[in-house]
Amino acid sequence: MKYTLLLFFFVFTVANLLAQTNGFDVFTYTAPEFFIKSELPSRVQLSLKNNDTSFCVITIYKSQPAKDDIMKDVMAQWNDHVVKQLTNASKKPLKIMTKQLWDEWESTLAIGNFYQNKKKCVVMLHSFRKDKITAHAAYALSDQIFKGPLETFSKNLHLKTTK
Repeated sequence: MKYTLLLFFFVFTVANLLAQTNGFDVFTYTAPEFFIKSELPSRVQLSLKNNDTSFCVITIYKSQPAKDDIMKDVMAQWNDHVVKQLTNASKKPLKIMTKQLWDEWESTLAIGNFYQNKKKCVVMLHSFRKDKITAHAAYALSDQIFKGPLETFSKNLHLKTTK
């Protein structure tokens, strides 16, 4: 019994160290395995590029004061962090999903396309709003192989209830 308890404690400790929760501004998250993290005061970026040049980039942006309307926030975020930063990105999202709650924050997901080396890629902007604050994360991926890591990341992305 004593050794079983010791083994359980060891396994639990190692699992926690491997799946370490990180924090940035109003977000907490667990970085996907093998992704490289870079951090600036305005954002955290997690990226992975494969030898075949396929890639996935997750960027979490610092919260800002919210505009009067949630769609104004989403479109401003889309323009600043999709249209201005990605080659031939959709000027407007192709699909917008609203009215979801995420850790008590109102959530909007905007999805569109951009091109990288003549290849059509997907970009998603996840915008959150609560108490006159807005925050967002952008996901850019070139291949479906990153769907699993993005889903796992999303499940482990949380927002603080207060700033």
